[in-house]
Parts: sequence; C-alpha cells; structure tokens
Amino acid sequence: MSTHVKSELSLLSEGFLSLLLTACFSIYLYKSYTPFPWLSFIGIPIGLAIVVACWGQKKNQWTFFIIGLLFNMVVWSIVFNWSSFF
Repeated sequence: MSTHVKSELSLLSEGFLSLLLTACFSIYLYKSYTPFPWLSFIGIPIGLAIVVACWGQKKNQWTFFIIGLLFNMVVWSIVFNWSSFF
C-alpha cells in the first residue's frame, strides 16, 4: 500500500469512528432518558475533542476526527431535539 492510500483510509476510518461514537452515544441517551439530555450530549464530544487535541502527537493528525465529532454532535443534537424546536 502506498502512503497516499494509507492516509486516505486513515481519514475514512476517523470519520466513521466519530460518526459511530456520536451516534451510539446519542441513541443510548435517547433510549435511556425521557427528555433528551442535550447538555450531556454536547459536553461529551467537546470534551473528547479537547482530550484528543491535547494528546495528539502531530499537530494535524486528528483534525478530521475532531471536526467529525463536532459536526456529528450538532447533527445528532438537532435530530433528537427536533420536536422541541417546533
């Protein structure tokens, strides 16, 4: 495998991991609590993004994962709070 293919697979797996983590956590919160605890849901991905950013050894190593976490946090928060908006 060339380094280009490895880097592309790494970006793809980081995107899927961020989607999987946020989706599983949001579904767990949705099934466990009657009103969706959106503050807890927002806090966990932001905290995980800060931890990954601080522990990342290279500067741009985990940026796609962090951006994916934050983007998926916004999307899932809107999806599970849709009824409270209208």
